[in-house]
Amino acid sequence: MNLLETFDRLIGSWRDVFPQERTFERARRLVFGLIVSVRLHLTSNAICATGRQFVDWTADYRVCSRSPWDPQRLFDPIFDHLPQLLASPDAPVLMALDDTLCKKSSPRIPGVSMGRDPMSPPFHVNLCYGLRFVQGSILVTAQEQIGAARALPVRFDFAPPAKKPRQKKAKKNEAEETPPASPTTDAESEKQKQDWEAYLKEKKERRLPLAGLKVIRSVRESLDQRPETRHRTLIASGDGSYTTRDVVRGLPDRTTYIGRIRKDAKLHYPLEAVADKPVGRPRRYGALAPTPEQILRDDSIETIQVRCFAAGKFHDISVKVLPMVYWRKAGTDLPLQVIVIKPLGYRLRKGSKMLYRKPAFLICTDPNLDLQALIQAYIYRWEIECNHRDEKSLLGVAQGQVWNPQAVRRLPQLQVASYSLLLLASLLSSGFQRTPDYLPLPKWRRQSARPSLLDLLNLLRAQIFARGVDTPVVSIDDFASAASPPEWKSSKFPLAPETLATVAA
Repeated sequence: MNLLETFDRLIGSWRDVFPQERTFERARRLVFGLIVSVRLHLTSNAICATGRQFVDWTADYRVCSRSPWDPQRLFDPIFDHLPQLLASPDAPVLMALDDTLCKKSSPRIPGVSMGRDPMSPPFHVNLCYGLRFVQGSILVTAQEQIGAARALPVRFDFAPPAKKPRQKKAKKNEAEETPPASPTTDAESEKQKQDWEAYLKEKKERRLPLAGLKVIRSVRESLDQRPETRHRTLIASGDGSYTTRDVVRGLPDRTTYIGRIRKDAKLHYPLEAVADKPVGRPRRYGALAPTPEQILRDDSIETIQVRCFAAGKFHDISVKVLPMVYWRKAGTDLPLQVIVIKPLGYRLRKGSKMLYRKPAFLICTDPNLDLQALIQAYIYRWEIECNHRDEKSLLGVAQGQVWNPQAVRRLPQLQVASYSLLLLASLLSSGFQRTPDYLPLPKWRRQSARPSLLDLLNLLRAQIFARGVDTPVVSIDDFASAASPPEWKSSKFPLAPETLATVAA
């Protein structure tokens, strides 16, 4: 079965997600139109790509704005095929967690906020308007041997921050410096106070760590709903934005979190047993442990060499471990292990001076987790950055010019779900290796062991165009009639009689 047939079969599993068969067909047609489109991935371009620009296209826009369907159910095929992608029946499920900002041009689009431009240089932070999404991707590798991982998105939740209320300022009188008296001043000030209190409450509920924790819990629930993955441990890895008390303390059962921590975080050893009863309030933490930065510089702590796969080959990574310590934000009932990855050396060219990257300071909520599996799981997290690049550059996620609040969040989720199914279709049809079915790479390109998203899109478009162009879709509406062939010329502007006489003459 080729890539197109496998991809179409996976999309066919969405029939139960949509309330009607015709809604599913419109969503399926929209997915193929967005994938085939080049340059700008707009809904109008998808309609033109599927040959529906001469019929009533209003229902195609209502798929994401009015039709009731759950976007999270679009990722169910990934969980259904997950057991056959894992190495062993007891292998844990690896997940990468990160957020991304999809740029938009208008601040009046629902959910648009101002955030840091990820493309701005480090010495000058720029701001831009965009939509914030929190993504969770399942990491799978080949079963034969440890190698590069492939990240399959399973969640793409819309996480806009709270909108700050406007402060209505009283106009000053030109003759006097005091604002004019108004009988509604007290009522307006009370309303502003209520709006501000509601904003502060909403701001706490929409914090980024809570949105990431919601994604972790949702993935855990999807794994628990299937007998093949119910007993597996979920290992989620994130950056410093999610290494907070809310995430570490709120993890569900059978879930481990690996994340970056501050280099000056205060850690404590376990409390030692004391024979005599202490006077005063009992202590909860033991002696103060060294900070992650002090662990890096302490020569008395043993350096361990861990062999992991990264950047296309195996590397011996130097790490230091401090097991069984406590972090005050996590509490005394949650022991952690701290892992410090020493700076990796590299050269820009042969014979140049040795440069070093920044060290990485990690914590793990499972103090008994194997060190090699822990480091490898965190290194695989880089694949979610590749997901973000593919989604924005090649798929045009969130490029659709929609203004409906539901369409603003559900259209990007539909695009990411189709992208995830395309990656799954490539794994089911050809595995992790690049096969002769794909187009050969140019001579200036380094030979790749696995196909990129651009290779998948080129192969999918070639297989779609090889089938030929179907006849235009005909529907019984004002634009086209099923009894007669469709009119390609518009009939809304008929020529005047005098114009017809002039043309005939």
